[in-house]
Amino acid sequence: MDTGKRIVLIKWYDARFFSGTYNNKTIQEHRMALFESVGYLLSTDKTTTMIAAEANNLDEFRDITLIPTGSVVSITDLMTSPLV
Repeated sequence: MDTGKRIVLIKWYDARFFSGTYNNKTIQEHRMALFESVGYLLSTDKTTTMIAAEANNLDEFRDITLIPTGSVVSITDLMTSPLV
């Protein structure tokens, strides 16, 4: 997928882990965490949405984040990179 160096905001749910012992009432108080990630959209398919924190004029990227596509709530275009 050609993303044209789009800079996006992705809202997505990530897994959480709670150690300890809980009763049914306190278990129900646990919630998923909604994350916001901003970066260059590199690709998205049915399994993985991939963004990078940095890009350069040589078409190279750094600090890659892989997000499970099934956890994505929304992808919002913020701008197109001036490096395009």
